[in-house]
Amino acid sequence: MKHLLSGLAVAAMALTTTFGAATSASAESLAEAQPSQVYVGAGFFDISHSSEFASAAFDVGYIPDYNIVWEIRPLVGLMVNTDSAVYGHIGLSRTFFLTDNIVTRIQWGVGAYSQGNSIDLGQAFEFREQLEIGYQFDSGDMISAYVWHLSNADIADKNPGVNTAGIHYSFGF
Repeated sequence: MKHLLSGLAVAAMALTTTFGAATSASAESLAEAQPSQVYVGAGFFDISHSSEFASAAFDVGYIPDYNIVWEIRPLVGLMVNTDSAVYGHIGLSRTFFLTDNIVTRIQWGVGAYSQGNSIDLGQAFEFREQLEIGYQFDSGDMISAYVWHLSNADIADKNPGVNTAGIHYSFGF
């Protein structure tokens, strides 16, 4: 299941990049003018392992209005779940405007995971890939649905990986 979700996420990211490259000049200027955003979210952690119940996950993050290159921006984030797991990460974020208000966002990051009473991911160092699709209001705020995958990419002996899905609200400023 995790390989299926990972494959779907990669395919969605490829399609996003393809369609993102064909956006209008209006959408490109919107991406360049994207405000800084603080996002908060809630979802279900570890939705892929049917033998266990998913726990609730809550996350917060910050994406500054600084473009590194090609509208790619830095990000920093923190996730906690109801099984006391914590994951802090840094990474990169890219938002594509499909229309003036419909957006998709991809993120990639690395960070440290503390298991708490949650699933053992094999080690503390983990990679995170995320795909979001949402609606950005004229104010710069955005509501979106997301799915992300967290794993150590098989650099540890154990690598169950987890998939998380939920809703974000981003405050633009």
